[in-house]
Amino acid sequence: MDPTPPTPRNTYIPNQHILRLTSIQRNFQCCIAKEYYSEYANLVESLHITPRVIIQKKRLKINYTYGMTLNIRNSGLYPRMVQLSTDSPTDTFISIPEIDLNHYLETDQNMEAKIWIRSSTKREINRRRHIIVECFHPNIIFQVPIIVLAKDKIPTASESVVFPSCVPGNKTYFELIAYNPTKDSVRLRYSNTNRGLEISTGNKELVPPQDYLRVLLAIQPRKLQVYNGFFNLKFGMMPPKPVLFTFTPKSMSVHLSLGLLAFPVTKFGREVWRSVTVCNEGLEEVIVTGQLYKDPNPDAQSKSQDSSQDDDISEKLISEAVSMRSVLIYDFEDEATVQEVTYDPKASHHFEFILPNRIVGNSSAEIKVCFRPVYEVHRLFPEDLEPPYMQRTRATFCFANDQDCIESYIAVLTGQIGGIELEVHPKVIDFRKIYLGEEHCAQIKFLNVDSVSARVNYVDCSKPEVAGIRITPVEGFLLEPCTRGVFSLSFYYLEPSRFSLMLRFKVGNGSRYEVEIRGTGQPVQLRTFPGLVEFGSIPIAVPQKRYMLLLNPLAVPITLQIKPSEDGAETPLVLNIRDSTELLPITVRDPIKHLQQVHEELVQPVTLGTVQLTEEEPEAMSMKSVESNLSVYSQEFEEEVLEPIPVMAAQLLTSLKKKKIFDKSESDRRIIQEALLGLLHTKYFSVFTKHSNFVFMDWNALPSDPREVYCDNEIIYLRPNTGRTITILVVPNRPGYYHRSLSVRICPALPSSNTDSSDDLPAMRTLIKSEFLCSKLWFEYNCVVPDIEWYQIVDLMDRTIYAGEEYEFDMEFKNRSIIGAFIHYEVVPNDMSFRDGIWKFYIDSGASIFAKCAVTFRSLGSTRLMGLIKVVGANRPFSFHLVANVLPTEIRITPMSINKRLQVFEEHQQHFYIDNFTPTHTMLSIRLKDSEYQYLTSRGGALSPSGQSMYTTLVSMFTDPDIYQNTLFIDLQFDNVIMVPIIFRVEGVPLYFEPNIREGFDAGMLYTDTREQFQDGIFSHRFPVRVINKGHRTYRILIIRLNSIGPGNERDGGPCTTHGLTARFDMEPKSMYLDPNSECQLNIMASSYVEGHATGDFLVQVVDQKYPTSKHIIRVSVQADFVECQLLWSPKQLNFNYKRCEPLKERSYEEIPILFNPCTMPLDSVRLQVSGPFRIKEFYEDTYEKELVIRVVGGERKEIFVILNRAATKNLSCRHIEGKISVMTRGLELKGLPLRLTIKVPEVVILQPDLVLFDRGKPYESTINLLNQGCAPAEFKWKRLATREVYIGREDDPAGIASDILSEILRMLEYNFSCADEPNMTKRYQECRCQFKRFLEDGDMILEIIDEVINELDLSHRPLLYEPKAEQIDRDLDRDQSTTSLVRETLDDILARLHFDSSEEWSEPSTEYCFSSRYIYFLEKRGTVEVVDIQPGDLQCKLHLPHIRRNIEMQAFFELAIVGGRSQFLTVTLVNLPQKIRFHKDSVYMGIKPWYESFETVVRVANVTNYPLKLVLVEIKPRPEKYLQQLPSLPEKRLVEGYCKLMTSDLMHLEPLATDQIRVKGILGFSESFRHTFGAMINNSDSSEFCLRGQGVMPMLDMTSPLPTVPMDPAELEEEYRLLQRIYHYEIFRSITEVEEELVPAQMGEEEGWQLEDMPTPISEDFSQLSFSEENMPSERQARHDLQLFRMVQTYVIVNNNQELPHATVLRQLLLAERYLQRLRTRPELYALHQQVYQSHLKLHKSPGYKQPSLVKHFTVQPIPCEQHGFILELGALARNSVRRFELKLHFFGPGKLIAAARTTVRIPGLFVDFKVPALSEHAHKKFSFWSEKCKSLEYFKDKYRNMFERLMDAEQDPKLKHAHSFDLDKMVKHKRDLTPKDRRLIEEYYNSLNPSVYPDHKHHFTLAKIFSGSMSNYSGVDLSIVGFFKPESKFYEKNQLVEDYIFIDLHMGPTLPILLRGLVAS
Repeated sequence: MDPTPPTPRNTYIPNQHILRLTSIQRNFQCCIAKEYYSEYANLVESLHITPRVIIQKKRLKINYTYGMTLNIRNSGLYPRMVQLSTDSPTDTFISIPEIDLNHYLETDQNMEAKIWIRSSTKREINRRRHIIVECFHPNIIFQVPIIVLAKDKIPTASESVVFPSCVPGNKTYFELIAYNPTKDSVRLRYSNTNRGLEISTGNKELVPPQDYLRVLLAIQPRKLQVYNGFFNLKFGMMPPKPVLFTFTPKSMSVHLSLGLLAFPVTKFGREVWRSVTVCNEGLEEVIVTGQLYKDPNPDAQSKSQDSSQDDDISEKLISEAVSMRSVLIYDFEDEATVQEVTYDPKASHHFEFILPNRIVGNSSAEIKVCFRPVYEVHRLFPEDLEPPYMQRTRATFCFANDQDCIESYIAVLTGQIGGIELEVHPKVIDFRKIYLGEEHCAQIKFLNVDSVSARVNYVDCSKPEVAGIRITPVEGFLLEPCTRGVFSLSFYYLEPSRFSLMLRFKVGNGSRYEVEIRGTGQPVQLRTFPGLVEFGSIPIAVPQKRYMLLLNPLAVPITLQIKPSEDGAETPLVLNIRDSTELLPITVRDPIKHLQQVHEELVQPVTLGTVQLTEEEPEAMSMKSVESNLSVYSQEFEEEVLEPIPVMAAQLLTSLKKKKIFDKSESDRRIIQEALLGLLHTKYFSVFTKHSNFVFMDWNALPSDPREVYCDNEIIYLRPNTGRTITILVVPNRPGYYHRSLSVRICPALPSSNTDSSDDLPAMRTLIKSEFLCSKLWFEYNCVVPDIEWYQIVDLMDRTIYAGEEYEFDMEFKNRSIIGAFIHYEVVPNDMSFRDGIWKFYIDSGASIFAKCAVTFRSLGSTRLMGLIKVVGANRPFSFHLVANVLPTEIRITPMSINKRLQVFEEHQQHFYIDNFTPTHTMLSIRLKDSEYQYLTSRGGALSPSGQSMYTTLVSMFTDPDIYQNTLFIDLQFDNVIMVPIIFRVEGVPLYFEPNIREGFDAGMLYTDTREQFQDGIFSHRFPVRVINKGHRTYRILIIRLNSIGPGNERDGGPCTTHGLTARFDMEPKSMYLDPNSECQLNIMASSYVEGHATGDFLVQVVDQKYPTSKHIIRVSVQADFVECQLLWSPKQLNFNYKRCEPLKERSYEEIPILFNPCTMPLDSVRLQVSGPFRIKEFYEDTYEKELVIRVVGGERKEIFVILNRAATKNLSCRHIEGKISVMTRGLELKGLPLRLTIKVPEVVILQPDLVLFDRGKPYESTINLLNQGCAPAEFKWKRLATREVYIGREDDPAGIASDILSEILRMLEYNFSCADEPNMTKRYQECRCQFKRFLEDGDMILEIIDEVINELDLSHRPLLYEPKAEQIDRDLDRDQSTTSLVRETLDDILARLHFDSSEEWSEPSTEYCFSSRYIYFLEKRGTVEVVDIQPGDLQCKLHLPHIRRNIEMQAFFELAIVGGRSQFLTVTLVNLPQKIRFHKDSVYMGIKPWYESFETVVRVANVTNYPLKLVLVEIKPRPEKYLQQLPSLPEKRLVEGYCKLMTSDLMHLEPLATDQIRVKGILGFSESFRHTFGAMINNSDSSEFCLRGQGVMPMLDMTSPLPTVPMDPAELEEEYRLLQRIYHYEIFRSITEVEEELVPAQMGEEEGWQLEDMPTPISEDFSQLSFSEENMPSERQARHDLQLFRMVQTYVIVNNNQELPHATVLRQLLLAERYLQRLRTRPELYALHQQVYQSHLKLHKSPGYKQPSLVKHFTVQPIPCEQHGFILELGALARNSVRRFELKLHFFGPGKLIAAARTTVRIPGLFVDFKVPALSEHAHKKFSFWSEKCKSLEYFKDKYRNMFERLMDAEQDPKLKHAHSFDLDKMVKHKRDLTPKDRRLIEEYYNSLNPSVYPDHKHHFTLAKIFSGSMSNYSGVDLSIVGFFKPESKFYEKNQLVEDYIFIDLHMGPTLPILLRGLVAS
C-alpha cells in the first residue's frame, strides 16, 4: 500500500501542495489525446452508452434467449479504444460484427453490440449482471448493469469492483452504477476510509425514482503492488453495503492511437504513408518489434519461423504474448461468423512499417506505415476481380521492457490498389454491311499508359454462336510502360440481321476492356419471295401495294429490270382512300398537303423478317407478301417522280466520294443546298399542282384501257448472293378476277476499266451485250364492285311542309360486301342540297353511312322530286324519289298607313314590322312607288319559322316645304302583294347660317370702345355670317331690328324708367335674294363703351317665291361681353440670385417670362418699360433696351427676355432690390411684372485669427477653421505676407546660442544635387536654385536646365521673344550680371508663360525662398467654403508647421483672399518651449478605499507661458493586458474596475501665467492598482498628463477559529490555481515577473523583439535542459537563453516566505476578489445583481439634509452576490432539551465599516446567536450597536425541523414549499398591511426579515443578529465573535434528526461567509 500519511476526508489541504501535484500530474500527459481525455467532461461524458442501464421487468426463464442491442458512440475529438466483456460469461454473450475493425471508435462513430442471455440452469438466473465497457489511455471502465426488476426491489449497486490495470503514477477509473427501482428518491451516501481511493458523485446525492446515479471511482497507484479494499454505500435509511475493490497495477503499459489504418486508392509503384502514435505510459524504456500477418498453414508457419530467427523476439514469444487489455468474446450460436475479419496473407507484401527501436518512459513515438502496391507479373489478382483491389492485413506490434514484460497489439491495415490502365484503339469496329460467311479483318491496338508493365489477353466474345472470331497472337502481350501491342482480328457473321457484339480483353491486375463490333449481315439466297403475290379482293380505283424480294442466284453480279406486261395505256382513276376512319377525298381542301403526308408514310422503311437458307423449296406460303394499306399516287407519279430520284441520289453520292469533302463543315452546307435545289426542280414537287382540282374529279371517268400495274422499272444491280426488294402497285379500274405477271430482264454485269468507280453504285456498271435473261413475276387480284343497300323513296308526307322552306333529311347507305365502295350522287334535283357539302362517299366493308341532305319545295300541293346515285364501278346509276305535300306562307305588317309632319332637311325614319305567322321560312321583297327623297334600308328578307319577325326602315328627308304622298309595296311568293299608303307634310325653309344664328349669336368678349366712337356710330367689331340656301327653290330675306339692351339697362324695368343707350347691334344688308343652292354674306356689328353684357333682337322674314303668300319668320338674338383689355404674366414674379465670382467665370443672368393675352382680340400696340438694374428685349437677336413696343394677338403667349445689368450691383452685398416691367396698351396701364434681385456675397471668418501653436520636435500639420457667414459659397486663396523669427529665451542661455549656431552650420551643409533627376522642369528649377550660391556661379547646371526646357517646349506655334532690359545690354558688366542674372530672368519669364494646373491646387515647395520646409505654409492654397445652412460645420485648411529650435518664436502672416468678398488676415505663432503648463501634482494618490466608496479630488494647473492656452481634457484609456483580452468582456466595467469622471468642463482657457482647478470624482472598484490617466491637449499641438492612483479592495470577514473548510471540488481547485498564476505573474505583483528589457537583444528593432517574444519556442519545465555555462555564449544566444528561462519560470507558481509577497489573508482577499470578478465576467445576471446592490447603497447615502442615525434593527444589510469558502461547525451529538453553546472568532479586514448580519435560510427552532466585539471600549469611536433575536420560547411555531436536504426533497414534491417554514396569510404570496396582533406574532416567529433587500429570497430568511457601525470613517482590523446557543426541543426535533444548515454572515457591501452547522440529535 501507499506509505503516504492519511489525509482526513474533510481536512483542508494547503494550496501549495495541491498546485504542485497538479503540475506533476500534467507531466504524465504523453500525448494530446490523453491530455484531452484526462479532463472529467471529456473522459466520462464523451462516451455515450445507450442504454446506460438494461432493465428486464419479468423474470428470466431457462433455455430462453434474451437479446438486446448496446450502442456506443464516441463524441470526443480523438479515437478511443473500447473493449467489451461481461462478468457472467457462462450465460451472457456479446456479439460485435467484425470486432477487429471496431476496437477503436473514431469521432462520432457508433459501435453496435448485441447482448445475448441464455441460461441452462435456474441457479441465480435473475442475478444482476454487468457488461464491462473498458476504455484506455487513461483507463476507465463503464459499468452497464443488467437488472431484473423482479429480483431487485431495493436500491442496489455492484458488490465488487475490479479497476483496470495501469502503471504507477497514472490514474485508473471505474464508473459504478447505483440503481433505484423504487418509486421514491433515495439518498446515496458513501463512507471511504481508503486514502488512495477517490469517490465522486458529481455533487449529486439523490438517486431519482426508477433511475440510476453514476459514481466515479479513481485510484492513482504509487507502487507496483496489489491494492485491495472496500468502501460503504448507504441508500437512504438502509444499512450500509460494502463494495469490494481490487486493483492490480502493471509495470508496463503501451497504447496505440489507432487500430485501423485505411489507405486511399493507390496505383502500382506509388506509396502512401500513415503514422500511428505509440505512447509509453510507464517510466521504463520499452523495445518495439512488429510483424505483418502471414499464412496460418503449417508450411507457411515453418517457413516464417526459419526466416525470423534473427529477430529480437521470436515468433513464439509474439504468439504467446497476452495483452493485458485482451477481452474474452464468447460467441453464441451463429453469431460467430459476423465477428470474424478475414485477412489475405498475400496482402502483407504491399505494406511495410518503420518502428522506433526504443521508446523512453512517459513519452510517445510514431510508427510509420507505408502502403506500396507491389506489382509482380507472375502473381496477379484473380480475373474475376475488378479494380480497385481491396487489401487487408494486420500488423502485430510487441513491446517489451527489461523485466521481460510483453504487450502485443494488432493494427488492421487496409488499402485499395488501383488497376493498371491501358488505352484501346479503336473502341468500335463497324463492318457496315457484310454477307454471311464472308471474312473481314481488322486491328486492335493497346497502349500501356501506366508506369508498370501490363499483360493483356483476349478472353471471349459476347455472342460466339453467331460469329466466327480469330484473335492473334493467342498468348497476348506483355506491355512495358509506354509501349503498344496490336491484335489481328479475323471475323465473319452467320445470321442475316444487324449485329452488335463485344470482344472482351483482360489486363492482368487491371480492368476488362471491350471492343464493339457492329454491322449488318445480309443473307445469300436465290429466290423470289413470295412466289405468287396475292392481292385478294380489292375495290376499284384504290391503289394496292405489295412487295417482292429478288435474290441473285448467280456467282457473278447481275443487272435486271422489271416492266409490267399486258397493261393499258390510259391514266386510271385513283381514289386515295386508306381506311374507313379517314375523311373522304371530297372533304380534302388541301390535296397537296394530303398527298405529301401519304408519300412520307410510303417511304418509311419496311422491316423484313428473317430469311433462312434451306435446300428445300418452300411451298406457297400465305404470307401475301408484305401488305400495306397505304395509298400511293397514280402511275404518273411512279414514273415521272419516283424513278429519277435513285439515279439522282447515285450521282450525288458519286460526286461526294470523289471530292472527299465530308470532313469540311462549310462544304457540307453547300452540298446540301445544291441537293435541295436539285430536288426542288424535279417533278416530285411540281406534280402536286397537277391534282389541285382533285376534289372535283369525275368519279365516272373510268378509262376503257387503263394502265393498272406499276413497279420499280429502274435497272437493278445485284452482286453474287445478294437480293433486292421491289414494289408492285395495282390501281384496278376494271371489275373481275385477273392473274397477271411482270416481265424481268436479267443480264450479268462486269466492272468497267475505270478504277475510280465505286462498287456500290449501279450507275457505274456496264452491261454485257448478250441476250437478256427474262423471267416473270406472277400476281393475282379480284376487283369487286360491292353491293350497296338504301331506300329509293324518301317519304316526307307525314311532315308539315311550306313552300320555300328548307327541310333536312338523311339517306342511309349500307355496304354488305367485304370491301369498301365509292358512291356519289350523279343527278340531284335543283332544290336539293347537302348540308355538309359532301356528296361523294366511301363505305367500308360491313359499314353504313348517312348522306346529310336538304330540300326546298317551290310548288304547292303534292310534289315529287327525283335523282340518280352512282356506285363507282357499276354499269348504271340508281334512282331515288322525294315525296311531300307543300303549304303556302302568311305575314302581318305594322303599321298599315303613314301620315306625318316634318321640317325641311329633317331626316325621318319609319319602321315597318313584318311578322311571320306560318311555321316556315317566308321569302319577301319590298319596294316604293316613288323613291325621290325616300328610300328603304332593306328590300326583302327571309323569315324563319316559329313567328320570326323583321323590320325595314323608310328613311325620308325633304329639301323644300310641301305635301308628299307615296305607296309601299310588299311582294310575297305565289303572287301575293300588300300595299301601305304614306303621306308627309313638310314645313320650314332650307336656309342655313354659318355660324348658326337661329339659336342666337354670341360674339364673346369684345374690347369696349370710347364714348366718342360709340356716339359717332362707328362699329369696331364686325362678324360675317354666311347665309346658304340648300333648297331647290328661290327665297327672299328681309331683316328688321327690334331692340339693343346695353350694360346697365334692365329688360324688366318699369314703364317710366329711361336709360341711356350704352350698346348697339346692327345687321347689313337689310334685304337679300337667294337662288337655289346659293349663298350670301350677312354682317353683324357691335359696339359699346361700357364694360358688361349686352343683347340685341332681330326678325328675319323669309318669303318662298313659289308660294309668295307663305312667309317664315326667324327671330335672332345677339349678345356680347364687353371687357377692358388685360395682359397676364407667367410667372407672376421673377427672382434673380446674383453671385460674384472671378471675371473669367462670370455668367449672364437671364430669365424669360411669358406675356399672355387671355382675350381673343389682338392688341396691336403694347408698350413695355422696365425699372431697376434690368434690361428687356422681344426677340433673341435684338438688343436689350429699357422700353419696347410689341404686338400681341388674341390668346398669344409671348416670350420677353429679361437680363440683369451687373454694372449697377458692384457696391452692393447681401441685399434685395425690387424692379418692375410696366405695361401700357389702348391708352391704359395694365398690371406689370415685379422683378426681385438677391445679391449673394461670401463673408468668411477665421475662427482663430491669432493662433498660437507649440513645436512637437518634428514637422507636423495643423488645421485652420474657416466659417462662411455670408450668403454664398466662398472661393478663397491663401497668400503669405511675411515671416519672422524671434529668440525668446534668456540672453544668458549658452545652450540655446550653441544650438542656433549649430543649426545654421547644418543648414549650410544641406546640399543636394539630386534635383537633376527630377522630370518636372518647374520642380527641378525650384530645387536647384535653392543650392548654395558658389555652386551656381559656374552656370553649367543652369545652362543644362535651360537647354532641356527649350528642347521640351513646342515653340512652332508660339514664338518666344525675350527682350533684355537696357541695363543688361552693357558689355562691361561682370560675369554675374551677364550670366546669372540673365539666366534667372530668362527662367522666370519661361516659367511665367507656362501654366501648371497642379501648382494652383496643391502647393509644392515655394519658389519665393529656399528650404521652404523650415517655414510655415499652407498645403492647400485654394478651396471653397460652403454656407453654414448648406453644409453644417466649418472648413479645415491644412497648415504645415516646421520644427524650430528651442526658445524660438516663429510668426507667419497670411492673407485670405476671397473671390467676391473681403480678405481676412491670419497670424500663426509657432513657439518651442520646454514647458507650457504645470500641474500641482502629476500623480495624485487617493489611498486604499473600499470598492463602493466614492472619492473626489482637485488638481491645480498653471500656465507658465506668456501665451493664452486652450486645454482639452480627456481620459486616456489604458491598454488592456493580454490576460484581460482573453477573458470575456463585461457589459459595464465602471463598478468593477473603478472609474473617474470630470466634474468640471473638459474645455479650459488659461490666460498667460494664470491657474485653474480640475475636479475629478469616481470610485476605485476592485482594482488593486487603480490608475487612471487624464491628458490635456494644449492648443491642439502639445499635451500633458496627470494620473490618479489608489487601491480598491473588497472588505471581508475572515474566520480565525480553527474550523475545517468545506471540501473543494477539482474544478474549484483548478480555478484557484489559475487565479494564483494570474495574480503572481502579471496582475498584482508584476514587478517580479515582467520581461526585462535586457532579455530582448539590443541590436533587434522593436518589431523583431516582439517576434522573438512571440515565437513558438517549446517551453520545458525541466531546468536541467538549460545550459548555465555562459563563458563562450554569444550575446544573442544569451538573450534567447534568458528569455527561455523566464518563460520556464512562468509555468510555476512562486510561493516563498519573503516579506514582499502578500501574507495568507491578503492572498485570500485577492483570490476572493479575482474569483468574484471572473463570475461577473461570465454571468451577466450576476452583474445585474451587483448593480442593484450598488444602487441601493447610493440611495441610502444620497438623501439631502440632516438624517437621523440608522437603527441597527431596521437597517438592511446588503451583501454583494459573492460567497467565501465555507467552514464546518461540527456540533456532534446533541441532546434534546439541552443547551449547546458555541463561539466563532472572526476578523474584519477592511478598509470599510463593520456592518454585518447573521441569517439562516429558515428559522431553526432553538438557535440564537449574537455578535460580540472584545475590548469594546477600545473601539468606542466606531460607534458599534448590536441587535439579536430574543431568547424566548415560541408560542405559535409548530412545524417540525427539516434540514436543508430534506427541504429540497419537500420542494420537489410540493413546489409551494420552496421557502420552508415560511408563513403567509393570503394566496398571492404578498403581505397584508391590516394584520391582527396574532397574525403579526405568527409572522415574527416564522421570519423577521421584512426589510427591502435586493435579493428576493432574503425576504423569507430569518435574521438572527446584526452589528452596525455609525463611524464616519473607514477602518480595518477589528476582531469580533459570534456567540451562539442551540437548544433542540422535543416538539421541534425528532429522534436521530440530522441538523444540517448554513449560518450566513453577511458583510454590508462585502461577501457572505457561510458556516455549515452540523450535528445529530441523539435519542
